[in-house]
Amino acid sequence: MPDIVSYRLSVAPELDAFRPELEYACDFLDRCHFTKRVPESPTVLHYGPNPPEEAISNPAYLFPDGVRLNEDGIHPVPAFIDWQIRSTGLGGIFPQGDAGCSGTAISYDALGTIFFMLSRIEERDASGTDRYGRFPYDASAMARVNMHSDIPPADRAAQDLAQLLTGNAEPAIRSVFDVMLTHDVDKLRGYHRFFGPVRSIAGDLVKRHAPIAALHRARDAWFSGEPWQSVNELMTLSELHGFRSRFYFMGPTQLSMDSPYAATMPHLLRKVTDTIRERGHVVGFHPGFDTVTDPEEWQRQHRALETITGASIREGRQHVLRYAAGITPDIWDEAGMDLDSTLAFPETTSFRAGTCRRFQAYSLRRRRPMRLEQVSTTIMDFGMFGGKYRDLSTDDAFEECQAAIRTCRALGGTLVILYHTGQTRTPMHAFYERLLSELH
Repeated sequence: MPDIVSYRLSVAPELDAFRPELEYACDFLDRCHFTKRVPESPTVLHYGPNPPEEAISNPAYLFPDGVRLNEDGIHPVPAFIDWQIRSTGLGGIFPQGDAGCSGTAISYDALGTIFFMLSRIEERDASGTDRYGRFPYDASAMARVNMHSDIPPADRAAQDLAQLLTGNAEPAIRSVFDVMLTHDVDKLRGYHRFFGPVRSIAGDLVKRHAPIAALHRARDAWFSGEPWQSVNELMTLSELHGFRSRFYFMGPTQLSMDSPYAATMPHLLRKVTDTIRERGHVVGFHPGFDTVTDPEEWQRQHRALETITGASIREGRQHVLRYAAGITPDIWDEAGMDLDSTLAFPETTSFRAGTCRRFQAYSLRRRRPMRLEQVSTTIMDFGMFGGKYRDLSTDDAFEECQAAIRTCRALGGTLVILYHTGQTRTPMHAFYERLLSELH
């Protein structure tokens, strides 16, 4: 293992109010590379103007103008971010091209980049959300400045800082490549409610005069073999390639955007989760649509799911990828959860948090790191197939995923794949099998 290089964080006096955010960025740096922030270290990493002699200098662009503080924590200043994008393409805050390190200085706000991306502060108080109340990819800084690179921006910033601190042009990586195969269970059987498919089947017969489509719909709803068909198949496929599957289940809910199976089929749910655990796979939580800003409802569903399944549940993903940057991670952390993989952009294969690695969550409201870890979900079945966002061929989808796989392998990242249970489309299943073979 390489020697660990220590450093001390120095902050310009006028920027010391942002020390919690800067220390959080340093902690991420130290998880990525063999560096360590130590108060007494003779090596100094300085943030802001007037660096001490021989210090490594990180300019301040995000702080103080890009954020504001109040009694509810730290918030973005969208007008400042917009101005930065128009005037410099975020060249002050984010890395641009090959420019990065020079001598003992870094040319952009690397610590600011890390905080900006990981905390998702740009999503706090955001307007212009989509029909599900989500922050869209097109509104993100990454999309607006077309920031596509083999290295996600937070990972690039950590690499540039480690390069200066260690004196190594290719600083050693501390994190380790990993693969997470996740499966949101949006329906336990082939339907949400037993008579739910009747209306669509009647439409196939009466309005669309499509009896074959009606038969297929009836088969998929009532004669699909779910949940055992896909759950057992997915576990077997994971085992074949040396992975574990992680199945994320809903708690009891009657909301129309959710599935009520935990309330209507608790005994079947218990049998399925018992089988999953007996085979060495993972049972997780898939909080309902309205839990994203409602800690009481989130906790109620979580406690009920644990009661039904008879075991502790400590990881998962929000239903429909709904996420409120100033609230949702705090709910998860206060519930004692270990890992949240909600962060994803269904419109594209990307790393929503600007890193391919697992990282410590940050409370924008309380301005401190949390015990909860987060990770971006990068590859999603419904984002590439079916037409809701895109409908790629299996070859195009596989080619698109190669860049994400290479990035995770090179940087010691965690590649998170979402493949729902109950899939019936053959091209999608062929793609998933091919993807696992590539990762084996």
